[in-house]
This record gives sequence, C-alpha cells and structure tokens, in this order.
Amino acid sequence: MKRMLLFLVIIAIAFNLVGCADKPSAGPEQKVINFGVMPDVESIPFMIAEKNGYFEKQGVQVNVIHFKSAQDRDSAMQSGQLDGMVTDVLAVVFANEGGFKQKIVARNDGNIQILAGRDSGINSIPELEGRTVGLSTNTIMEYLVDQMLTASQVEPSAIDKVAIPPLPTRLEMLQGGKIDACILPEPLAGVAISDGAKVLASTDEMGNKPGVVAFTEKCLQENPEAVKAIFRAYNDSVAYLQNEPQQNYVDFVIQSQGFPAAIRDSLVLPKYTAATGPDEQVVDQVVQWMKAKNLVKGSHQYNDLVDDSVLR
Repeated sequence: MKRMLLFLVIIAIAFNLVGCADKPSAGPEQKVINFGVMPDVESIPFMIAEKNGYFEKQGVQVNVIHFKSAQDRDSAMQSGQLDGMVTDVLAVVFANEGGFKQKIVARNDGNIQILAGRDSGINSIPELEGRTVGLSTNTIMEYLVDQMLTASQVEPSAIDKVAIPPLPTRLEMLQGGKIDACILPEPLAGVAISDGAKVLASTDEMGNKPGVVAFTEKCLQENPEAVKAIFRAYNDSVAYLQNEPQQNYVDFVIQSQGFPAAIRDSLVLPKYTAATGPDEQVVDQVVQWMKAKNLVKGSHQYNDLVDDSVLR
C-alpha cells in the first residue's frame, strides 16, 4: 500500500513538472514601440497591421500615434515620444544634423504629383516657366518639384514658388485658380484630378520619391527584434492590401486617417510592396540638394543614415 501511494505521488509530481514546463516563463515586460503615422497613403499598411492584429501575430506591441502635421510628428520624435515613424529622407537628415540620431530602415509606397489647374492652360512641365507653383519650402515637396523641373530641362528658378504649407489650402488655391499648379500627395491629388487638374509629373513615373520609414538609433540598438517584427507585420498588411478588394477596407481607411468622405470613389492607393531598403541614389541626391541650398553642413553618408540589418 505504501509503495502504491509513493508511486502515485511520484506520478503526480511528474505531471505537475510537465505542466510547469509547458507554461512560458515570465520574462521582462515587452517594450511597447511608439510609432507615428500621418494622414497619408504611406501610413495605411501600419493602420491595417493594427486593425487586423498583425503586430500581435508577430509578437510585438505597437502604439500607433496619429499626427496631422510633419512638424508635430518630428517634434514628438525628437523629444523621445516616438520610436519610429513614417517620414522622408529630408526629415531624417535634418534630425541627424540637429543631433537627434535616426536611421532609415525602409522606403515607403505612395505617389506625389505636380498638377496644373484645370483652367491654367498648362499641359507640360516646360509650360510652368514664369507660372505660380504651390509647395512647402525646404521640404520633400520642394525637393521633388526641383527634381521634376530639372528632369525636363527647366531651371527651378524659372518658376514662381508659392509657399503654401497646409495641403488642404494648397488644393483649394489650385481649385480656385489662385495658383497655376502645385504639388500634392494622395489622396488630395486624386481630389484635384477628379476636379479637372492635369498631372504633369509624378514620383511613380520618375522613381525618385524619398519617402521612408525611420526609427531612432536607440530603438534599433535596444529593440532590434521588435523592429523586425514590425516589418513582418507590415509585409502581412501588404499581402492583405494586394489581395483584398479596396471596397472592403476603404471606409476604415477614410475614417482612421481622417480623409474627407467625398474621396471614397476617387481614392487611389499605391501598389504596395514588401518592405525594402531605400535607394542609395535617391538618398544621396537628397543630401546633395540640401547641401546646395545650405540647409545642412554635415556629410550624411548613406551608410550613416540607413540601417540595413533589419530587413536582411
């Protein structure tokens, strides 16, 4: 009898140990990655990843924070409130010039276009000479205008650049005929086109858009696996967007991004692709443009600005 009791105790202990082994050990609390997005099409894969649970699936906690202006987003990044964000090469170079160490991990998808007003009579880039073009100065928008003009053998100084930082105001002035042309990203470019604006040039055609996804150097050093998980979730979103009919998620996109409901039928999304690193030539061109305009003094080499370990 005693032997039988001893045998049963041993069996019970064994099962208890096996049960304990199946339970994951309580490790350190997982780092929450604070990630900034803008009301643009480039941010949509991150919104889908949050909505569809792809971050959780990939084992990372992400707090997606919405910003209405690049200035507010950049201030949050520099004050330590963000670990990563949807941004552009110029913003990353400016940050590093100011001592706020950031690194680019991937480029992003989204089209930006120069548009001529419906009644402007302008049908090509050369016809912009001497005409007014709305943009925001010392930004990705002015950089792209200069690149598109140069590609058509038009000197950037030959146009009348009108500084209009707010995108909605820029669109309204184009529609009202107060400027001859302007540069706009989606979805506002689609609104302008549906109202009769003519596309003169686009980053899709030129393949030179310097939009990127960047993280602080600190985050990349301390949480490399979390950042890798974010991009696995990003790729899950891309697969979803490539295969799911737009009508099944367009209302979510409009609501979460604060897009006007009227753009539902004119919203043109990019052909999203899996995360990939930025083009070295585009990064170098941006830095050279910024130096030529005396916006930065540092060397800002590609290898200093880009972390190529995350997407390997």
